[in-house]
Amino acid sequence: MKCVICKTGDVRPSTEHRAEMKVGTDRLLVRVDVEACDECGEIYYSADALRQLEKVREKFSRRASAPPSIGKVYQVS
Repeated sequence: MKCVICKTGDVRPSTEHRAEMKVGTDRLLVRVDVEACDECGEIYYSADALRQLEKVREKFSRRASAPPSIGKVYQVS
């Protein structure tokens, strides 16, 4: 498939993508299988990947899962 953004690149499977989601003031990084343009890097999510992301969001919102923290953010006034 050709990329709908750059019109020249080919869209190919990629397994090294980390989707970033914001839940309240928290940010989650979730590894998902996607397809990406080999020219411009545009990311395409499958329906399965979107369902996976929604499940992660729901579980985190309900505090049913507590993934490990990989850092902290500080606000300096």
